[in-house]
Amino acid sequence: MLPEHYPIDGSEGYPRATPMKVIFCAFPRTGTMSTQVALQMLGFNRTHHMTDVIGDGDGREAREWTRAIRAKYRGEGKPLSRRDWDRLLGDCQACVDFPSALFAADLARLYPEAKVVMVNRDPDKWYESLRSTVAASPAAMTWAGVAREAARAYSWLLCRRTREMARFWLAILFAAGTHEHFRDRDAAVAFMRSSYDECRAAVAEDRRIEWSVQDGWEPLCRHLGVDVPRVRDPVTGDMVPAPFPRVNDRAQFGQHSARDTGLMVADANQVLFGLIGRGVALAALGYGAHVVWKAVSAGRV
Repeated sequence: MLPEHYPIDGSEGYPRATPMKVIFCAFPRTGTMSTQVALQMLGFNRTHHMTDVIGDGDGREAREWTRAIRAKYRGEGKPLSRRDWDRLLGDCQACVDFPSALFAADLARLYPEAKVVMVNRDPDKWYESLRSTVAASPAAMTWAGVAREAARAYSWLLCRRTREMARFWLAILFAAGTHEHFRDRDAAVAFMRSSYDECRAAVAEDRRIEWSVQDGWEPLCRHLGVDVPRVRDPVTGDMVPAPFPRVNDRAQFGQHSARDTGLMVADANQVLFGLIGRGVALAALGYGAHVVWKAVSAGRV
């Protein structure tokens, strides 16, 4: 996680706490959360995932990733240096999903000792999943989805972290140009392929592997040089290969999204109640001062 005092201008170093071991070039809805769980089972220290950005309480990660995206895709400011990345991902042995997937080639160059995994999925199935989850349009949502968008707008008005996340998502959505590339199937697939090709061009074939979650443990563990995890069969009592994790399907994604929206609204409510509380306190102080002034004035007459 980011240190408490985190200068996003790169003015201070931050020592890497653990070596970067594996970089996944993996867009959302290619099985990234299942992959994250799999790496936990394999004993990797920590795998950075979009959930880390969402879960950062004050939006510092969102601010830094936004800066990195704009520098790479818009030419705004300087690209992140090795020192910057060590500060941002210094306690991670792996990274998967957005936003790190946008920088898979850059990270592979900066951490030449890390192995690389290209996480693939059929483009049509990938885009169908993307459009019904990550890039879902409010107009195509149910009333519950529209209500969720309204709740997010309320949170945006009051909560700085929500505004940081909104800027972060806009940086991603418009990274490829002046339009939201994820709203168009061909543009989204082209952006994904160009990002993957950039990574392939930066990494030698013997350092990377083409893989999908359907391939399971064997090719992944062979590439990473680790054993397939084993669990005890509840029926026979024998140690058998663990099933590969399957998490965050579309239904679960909706549940996670609703939970995250609830947390944003709770943050906004806290800000609102704080403002109301301060307003009431100031009003009470003002009224008290007025009463004292009246009393003092009456005593002087």
